[in-house]
Parts: sequence; C-alpha cells; structure tokens
Amino acid sequence: MNKADNMAHRAKSHPPRAGVRLTCLVVASLIGLSAAEAMGLNVMSYRKQVFPPRSGSSTTAPLSKVVPFATLLGGDLTKSFIQITNIPSPGSNGLADSNFVIGHALAGRLNLAPHISDASGNKVFFFVKGLSNPPTVSSEGNELHFRYYKDFSTEGDLAMGDAVSEKVQVDVFITPATNHLGFPTYHSARAVFKGELKVPEKCTYWVGIIFPVNMCDLVTEYLKQIKPAIENGIRDSLQQTNTRLQFDQAAAQYLRANLLKQAGLDPASPAQLQIVQTAFQGTDYVVSYRTSP
Repeated sequence: MNKADNMAHRAKSHPPRAGVRLTCLVVASLIGLSAAEAMGLNVMSYRKQVFPPRSGSSTTAPLSKVVPFATLLGGDLTKSFIQITNIPSPGSNGLADSNFVIGHALAGRLNLAPHISDASGNKVFFFVKGLSNPPTVSSEGNELHFRYYKDFSTEGDLAMGDAVSEKVQVDVFITPATNHLGFPTYHSARAVFKGELKVPEKCTYWVGIIFPVNMCDLVTEYLKQIKPAIENGIRDSLQQTNTRLQFDQAAAQYLRANLLKQAGLDPASPAQLQIVQTAFQGTDYVVSYRTSP
C-alpha cells in the first residue's frame, strides 16, 4: 500500500475528532427533543410577555390633591379649647389643670402657679379660671392662625370682690412644613396672649380698715405676669418631641386614608402609597402621589 492509499485508509477508520464531537452534540439535541415530545411538552422559543398596568399601580400617572393644613389636625375643631386656671383640681396633687387642645393631634398643659400679692403687708390671693370658646381659624401667609377668646374671671374672696378680664385672646400661630418623607408636619409654633381688666364699679378695698388696696391695679399686674407663662407654655408644649411625633403620626394616617380613598382604594387595605412631590402653598398641603393595590 502506497503512502496515499495508507492515508486514505486511516482517514476512513479514524474520522476527525471534531466530527465526532459535532455528531455527539447533534444526537444529544435530537434525543432531548424526542424525550420532550414524548412527554407531551411543547418546545417553543421564549418570548417576553408584557402585561397591561393594573388600575392604580405605580405605572399610572400620579394623582394630586390639595389638603388644608387645618384638616390634618383631625377631629372637630369646634371642640378645641384653652383652659386657664391656677386653681388646683381634685386629685391633681396641688397642680392646676391649665391645658389646651387643637383638633385631636395637638394638646398640652400650662403651668400657672397660684398668685399671692403683698398689699400693704397683707396677702391677697388671686384665683383665675376660664374656658375659651372654640377658635376661629384663618390662614395668614404661611401661618395657620387659631384665635381663642373668652372673658376669663379673676376671682377674689368676699373681702375683695371679683374682677373680670375682658377682650381676652390667645392667638396660636403654626407654620406647616414637610418632613423627610414628604408628609406634613410643622416647623414652628408661637402664641400671643392679650387681656384687659373689665373695670368694676369698685376697685379700692380696705384691708383691716387701715390699708387701702386697689384690686384693679393688682389684677392688671397679674395679667401681665401670666402673659409669658401662657405664651411660653403653649409654644414649649407644641415644640416638644412627643407632641410633634403624635401630630406626625396622626397627620400621616389621616393623609394616607384620604389619598387612598381618592384613588378608589380601601384605606384599610395594605395598599401602597408613594409620595412623588409635595409643597405648601400658604397653609395648603399640595401632594402628587401614586398608589398600588
């Protein structure tokens, strides 16, 4: 056998390894396909399925709503009040129960100590009590203004008679803001107390027949003294961390329920709320949001 015949004979008995691999791959693929067909499986090419967006899902255009800041306080604002007194209440361990409520989200207590004046060597005790009317509510720039008003009485004993303060106003100003999540909160709060003595028919009383005491002057002076106690007490109460957290939680719960309801979702469901953009226009909270069931 010559060299050429020998090489041809070797080619027939030992095909190239690449051909063996190719043959094995093709056979394996055919076997796999046959097995799939035998089990009743339909083999087809993969195609990505595109589902239409669900109603209210995050792929829809954002909704928007304007919410007055006063409504975020929750509750009935006609039940809001300020009570001013320096008379200890029963079971209060000698502490006077001066307090205020704005909606049901903001509340606090004031510390007004009993007042004793030294009039010509004689002690004169003043007892203050009064409950305000529900506040009027208005927007002034970026502040929400609550005005509480009432005649607060300044009472004495039978020896001194009574005096009544008139034109009494407690103005509370709250500046709204948004927190890091875009939910409403408030930036600052302040209060202003005003009051005048309603001049009675008699101002001067004699103590021990010898010492004249002008009760009107003492009452006027006492109104000046309680002014910072009321103003600082309301401001400090509203700036307390716990008070702010309680408001933030109440406002967020109210807002979530309100926005989900507008989107046609049950506020009691586990639906998701995504805040897209927020801003305050005056004291109105403007929110753009999306929801998903």
